[in-house]
Amino acid sequence: MAPAAPPVHRAGPADNTSFAVEFADIGRSFAAKPQHNSQPGSQRGAAARPVLRDVSLTVQPGEVLAILGTSGCGKSTLLRIAGGLDEPSTGSIRIDGSPLNGIDARCAVGFQEPRLLPWRTIAANVALGLPHRIGRAAGNARVAALLELVGLTSFADHRPRAVSGGMAQRASLARALARNPGVLLLDEPFGALDALTRLKMQDLLLDVHAAAPTTILLVTHDVDEALQLADRIILLGADDDADDMAGGRTGATIVQELTVPGGRPRDRGSAELAELRGRLLAGLGIDRHGQARGVAATTTIPHFPY
Repeated sequence: MAPAAPPVHRAGPADNTSFAVEFADIGRSFAAKPQHNSQPGSQRGAAARPVLRDVSLTVQPGEVLAILGTSGCGKSTLLRIAGGLDEPSTGSIRIDGSPLNGIDARCAVGFQEPRLLPWRTIAANVALGLPHRIGRAAGNARVAALLELVGLTSFADHRPRAVSGGMAQRASLARALARNPGVLLLDEPFGALDALTRLKMQDLLLDVHAAAPTTILLVTHDVDEALQLADRIILLGADDDADDMAGGRTGATIVQELTVPGGRPRDRGSAELAELRGRLLAGLGIDRHGQARGVAATTTIPHFPY
């Protein structure tokens, strides 16, 4: 018998507000691969590998929270748990005060890749995000409004292959917003874009949030992006010894949390943001002089010709 599908919370037609997200003592472990030399049935071969532990925080309605951390520390895992795409091993999560139980239609997800269907037009791809049972006229109006919001009205009838990567990512963002989500989960949504397009997409996200201030959880590796977009930033990592985390002997937790001062949009050259940037980079293992842990910094720059 096939496993039952996870329950889905259906949002009502008037559910177009932002919601609080509460994480309480979240932990997540994954089964480790058995050791080659382990005996059948031995506990050594069945040990679990902790990825997250003791993650507790509340994201306020309408807040933009950025989640930073080194690769493999559990950022995307935490995001999947928030959307009901994965279950925590310990702890619980609530959205708007109600326990999360399976996939929740109050949440929408934006991925690093646009993931558009190549045989559908841009407008038809955006329409895939519409809530069930919405009328045709209302759905068409919603899609048109979103395409205008992300600047793609004139490309509504184009196929994904006929638009740029930045345009495709804008379409992906519009699709995620189509159901008026109370919580928007973004997993490195601009990571595959070139630097200039990435900056433009950051500005677009600010415009979108100003027009529809949903709660946003943003996973990113980019410290500057987090400082530009977020109200608050958390840094995931090991709070004891970095080698323990690399060896999988402990899970990541919140090791640093800071509130970003000032309203948006922010001055990218702000001295105050530069100070926060240094603190976050230090938390990621990079000092202010560009020296990583265990890697000596270059002290001299050779003259041309090299």
